[in-house]
Amino acid sequence: MIAQVDEALCRLLRPCLPAGTQIRLDPPKPTWQTESQVRSVELFLFALRDAVGEEEEGEGKRAARRCALSYLVTARAREVREEHDLLDAALRAVLDGESPPLRMRLASTDPAQLWTSLGMPARAGFVLLVTADAD
Repeated sequence: MIAQVDEALCRLLRPCLPAGTQIRLDPPKPTWQTESQVRSVELFLFALRDAVGEEEEGEGKRAARRCALSYLVTARAREVREEHDLLDAALRAVLDGESPPLRMRLASTDPAQLWTSLGMPARAGFVLLVTADAD
């Protein structure tokens, strides 16, 4: 399921980003500050949890197996303004995009706390919560 969600997010984002922008699934690392600034949108999967819901099935109901995946979405570019433009494009793509059977929304998780827990200085970003069927 994780690979399918990763691929669905990449397919959703790719047409909304400037040509040549990479979409990376790598975790943030301290060497980001010293690496050459390749223009990219970063999707870091940092949490998975069960998201059990109910689905209608005929006259009865059955528990639907779902998982909630939390992604830290950030951008890297030569200039902060360009990073913000990339984040804006990614945010618009996930808020406006349809990618059934995925359900996406912004999470209430504070990205600043995540950066601190990774031992890195805070960067602009948002946390995306994706709920997907486990079946």
